[in-house]
Amino acid sequence: MKTHITNVYGMNRNSLVSLQHRVADVARKLGFFELGIYRYPVETDSDAELQKRLDGICAAVEPGDKAVLQLPTGNGIEFEFKLISKLRGMGAEKIVLIVHDPDTYEDMSLLRGAERVIYPTERIGNDIAKKGLYAVRDFKMSFDTENDSLVMRNLLKATDFYESTFDEKGLDSEECIQVAFGLYDKTGKYTLFVGTVIQSVLENTLSKVCFHIFHDNTLNRTNKEKLIQTVGEFGSYIQFHEVNPGDFEVENEAIKRFTIGTMFRLIIPRVLTGIEKLIYLDADLLVNRDIKELWDIDIAGYSLAAVKDIGYKDLAFFPEFVKQKEGLADRYFNAGVLLMNLSFIRNTGDLLELTHRFLEENPDAYLLDQDALNYYFNSSTLLLDDNWNVQVRNEKRSNRNSLREDVIYHFVVSTVVDYFNLSDYEKLYLRMKEVSPWGFDDIEDEIYMGYRSLSDKIRELQGALREISKGKKRIVYGENNNQVKNLLNIIGTEDVYFIHSCEELNQEKLDECVFFVLPQADNGMAIQNLEALGLEAQKDFFVVPVLLVGRQGGYWA
Repeated sequence: MKTHITNVYGMNRNSLVSLQHRVADVARKLGFFELGIYRYPVETDSDAELQKRLDGICAAVEPGDKAVLQLPTGNGIEFEFKLISKLRGMGAEKIVLIVHDPDTYEDMSLLRGAERVIYPTERIGNDIAKKGLYAVRDFKMSFDTENDSLVMRNLLKATDFYESTFDEKGLDSEECIQVAFGLYDKTGKYTLFVGTVIQSVLENTLSKVCFHIFHDNTLNRTNKEKLIQTVGEFGSYIQFHEVNPGDFEVENEAIKRFTIGTMFRLIIPRVLTGIEKLIYLDADLLVNRDIKELWDIDIAGYSLAAVKDIGYKDLAFFPEFVKQKEGLADRYFNAGVLLMNLSFIRNTGDLLELTHRFLEENPDAYLLDQDALNYYFNSSTLLLDDNWNVQVRNEKRSNRNSLREDVIYHFVVSTVVDYFNLSDYEKLYLRMKEVSPWGFDDIEDEIYMGYRSLSDKIRELQGALREISKGKKRIVYGENNNQVKNLLNIIGTEDVYFIHSCEELNQEKLDECVFFVLPQADNGMAIQNLEALGLEAQKDFFVVPVLLVGRQGGYWA
């Protein structure tokens, strides 16, 4: 089965012609076959002459193929009707119309001949719907972009080029790495995190991966299609397993701190009866290594392979079951990255039923299924190298901001980027979100949360500055402008003095002073003058606008 795409030739070069050429160029990179269409004298062609032209255009089309028509062709609607008819006669299984210029199709009856219509504006989508013509509203998209990756993703989505995504034989292949996620998305915003993890897996893994999404009815159609698109672009596979959320309800206060989706993985051994081994991943990960290395680890004789949860044994409080099992706290593992021996687990019992029983008997268990997994399988778990589950909060505490190769980063619940101290791995995480089908969805929320976090930190630091500058002579180097007035509202006006030149600076006892400097002061030489006297920024002197947030007249330096 091949996919063909039309491209126009022999016309004056304009924006629409250039757009069709660009889309066709990207399509060829995906393996599409081009159907060249020239500007024909259709007004004077006889039926026989026109038929010969159509025969030539469609000669490579075979039964079962797909065809993408970029419209307009420049030859008029009657020609386009006959082209669609000819493609049907050649056995084209599916025809997709990409309408680059909707104003050309006032009656739009041409669109009846296609399985799918792609349109660039909401207006034509509304018109199609009003006339009862077939169109998928989710496929409103524009190809008018210089971003080849976006064009590529849109083409794949438009043509369902990823049917192999549902290939049952591929899913069961021994060469296919099996990976599972639990997904509960009542707001419609959680799926993008699963998609970002999948994107990072596929960017780093050469082998075919078969993804299993365990979800309830909160997974909406748009997000589901984006998951399919993400996987399909890499030629891998995906399967969706809808669960009944009522099966996972528990009487435990800790469930309020998590979503019920964390429990969905407990049904994996019961549902995937034909699979013996599987990788489970949380949705708050960044995979920066080939997961085939994890897949290839021999866990014969083990129930699980996981990474020890660093810091667990240092907790001030342990649930009762941890106290009762000697050594469990020392071997307690984090369940965000698991290599699961499903056969071993099935022989132990039904995982969901075991967990229900555990939570009933241990109401103080506050990590729910992770606690249950540790209770039943801790002693039979192979502890992995820490690089398979590197917790970001530990990296931050250790000031390790450089990207480490061959690790999986675990954000542990929060995937809000720390813009105050942006690390290389957070930059990579943002890039993975950007190149996924979700792109910059919800970026406003992310920016707001990041800005709020920054503002809170600045407010705390401003308060600390007020306290540590007490007992010293506080000198403002520069004019008493609005920025300085905002600063004085923070640190107070007591014992504050102003200087404006290097000569005045030399009269001060430097070790008894703390300076607040405006960069523009003293003809722009103020900071340089302070440094020439051996004073250090953020210790002996502070740059006023750096201490302030935007509305106070601040900026980042």
